[in-house]
Amino acid sequence: SKDTQAAPSPPPPPKSTKLSYKDQRDYELLPARIEELEKLIANGEAALADPQLYSRDPDKFGRISRSLELARQEKDQAEERWLELAELVEG
Repeated sequence: SKDTQAAPSPPPPPKSTKLSYKDQRDYELLPARIEELEKLIANGEAALADPQLYSRDPDKFGRISRSLELARQEKDQAEERWLELAELVEG
């Protein structure tokens, strides 16, 4: 009788984490949102770079400062979220 060896078992398939619909949408849409936020931030920083702005219009200076801070926070959160999703996608 012939000795037959069992074929080696195939390696386990790569871990592919299926993203939920929401995660998939975030993964696709976040890069564009991050780019938008970067433009908002650049515009806000350019406006605040005007040395006369505060003395000319302190309210506008305050509004720009607040919106700039919010845009930075949202951008940081969006980048963090996108990186988490990218890790899931790439394994």
